[in-house]
Amino acid sequence: MRGLALVCLLVCLWLWPGRCHAGVLVSPAVVEAHAVQVGDEIVISCTEMAGREQLITLSLGLFDQDEHGRVVFYEDQPSRMRAAEIISLSHEQFYLQPHERRGITLRVNSADFLSSYVVVFVRPEQVGISSRLAVLLMLSTAVAREAVDLTDVRIGGRSLSLTFHNSGSMHGAAAGVVAAYDSAGELQGEFVVQSGRILPNRQRQTDLLLPIEPHTVRFVPLPDAGSSFLASEAVL
Repeated sequence: MRGLALVCLLVCLWLWPGRCHAGVLVSPAVVEAHAVQVGDEIVISCTEMAGREQLITLSLGLFDQDEHGRVVFYEDQPSRMRAAEIISLSHEQFYLQPHERRGITLRVNSADFLSSYVVVFVRPEQVGISSRLAVLLMLSTAVAREAVDLTDVRIGGRSLSLTFHNSGSMHGAAAGVVAAYDSAGELQGEFVVQSGRILPNRQRQTDLLLPIEPHTVRFVPLPDAGSSFLASEAVL
């Protein structure tokens, strides 16, 4: 068995390498792994921070990203069963002693996918508290490759909508400048736009409200955006 190299990402709402709730710290909060094989292992840690014994329950589900970049959880029976086919937990329930840190091993059972998005829910069992932490696993059986493209541009008055698609095997992001022109081809203004993180094989829409009504816009990527998309034009 081999241990996977883990990459903790600062992604959208996933702001810190670890998450803490009800006196329990879980780290990392987001894992991205590539070239995944059956038998690979990922280790997450749970640390008791409140100075009291706590019962911890773990469960699995799937997650995805909607067109605006929001994380969506799936916890229906088929989703839980599919997650359990891909990942097995070394523990499903255990006690953390005061200030104890425990590693939880996640083992890859199946690699019959190109990309898979599994969530591990960590729930401290406390009377009167019904909440949990989530560890997001972005797994790919392919070698890491980023490829984000601008696939659609739509103008409606002052509103501008850009759609980016990630055809790579790792998360990606787009950033660039929208240049707005009038019907005579004169530049009316330039506006910076960022797509936010996009999961592999997913697309994300970015909407802008411009101070003008352009006839034509041109999108030019920033050189350090780390994306492979091309400049595109749209005419009203």
